[in-house]
Amino acid sequence: MSVLDVQRLRVFRAVVASGTVQAAANHLGYSPSAVSQQITALQRETGLALFEKSGRGIAPTAAGRLLAARSEEVMDSLSRLGGLVDDLRDGRTGNLSIGTFASAGETWIPLVARTLISEFPDVMLTLGLNEYPGTAKQGYDIDLRTEDPDDEPTALPGYRRHVLLEEPYALILAADHPLAAGDEVSVAALAGQRWIDDDFQDTTCGRILAKAWRAAGFTPRYVARASDHHAAIAFAAAGVGLTAIPRLAVGVLPPGARALTIVDPTPTRRIVTFVREGSDANPAVARAVAVLHEVAHGRRAAA
Repeated sequence: MSVLDVQRLRVFRAVVASGTVQAAANHLGYSPSAVSQQITALQRETGLALFEKSGRGIAPTAAGRLLAARSEEVMDSLSRLGGLVDDLRDGRTGNLSIGTFASAGETWIPLVARTLISEFPDVMLTLGLNEYPGTAKQGYDIDLRTEDPDDEPTALPGYRRHVLLEEPYALILAADHPLAAGDEVSVAALAGQRWIDDDFQDTTCGRILAKAWRAAGFTPRYVARASDHHAAIAFAAAGVGLTAIPRLAVGVLPPGARALTIVDPTPTRRIVTFVREGSDANPAVARAVAVLHEVAHGRRAAA
């Protein structure tokens, strides 16, 4: 198996991203001839034609485009490794990256951040949203995700999986709505109501609800679509329609809104955290995971 020269790979990726040898040379601080020599050496090393003539310039071949795309994760890992070496040399705890979905990012992660900054003042915390299609990239030290409890448990290569909790969904509606008289409502009673959709990007949470509605034999009649649960809650409080969201996303309701428990059946989602193998050697990572467990199980008040 060939072992690629990392510097040549960096130069190659710079040419692909910049579009020309001259532009890549300007960005890297090299001469164009030095960039060309690196590309020639990489092509010889791989035995692949990575570029072809295109007009007056060059363009990556299919093999070149694939190599550039597949090398992204490798270069990210090398960047993190370099950061770790710098942190160890300078005596810092290091960087900690967390991938999360919106409701956990609003309710749990601020407390995690407050604890880490208090106990590890040198830590650099990086957050990213991962719940929408195209955003669930790998590489975080801690990766919070949701699952359908009825499906097979998910797995991420190179990560250890921890279950935090299973939580029900709540129905949000205006306080003067006829269904708001009690504390719970059956799924069957929701047929024929007007609905607000806060999840039209085909996420796990949306699929869980769709399955519950199908089990009750109805298809919701949507009258509004919102880009997030905050807008959906505001619409529900205004009497536009009903919306169903996980309990963690309810937060503090606006005046005129109520949250009811949905029963028969009760839609639920599972929240899990994936911890990158080897990252638990970083004490800040281990502490962050411990705080997440405490918050999820109510042993610590959320921020």
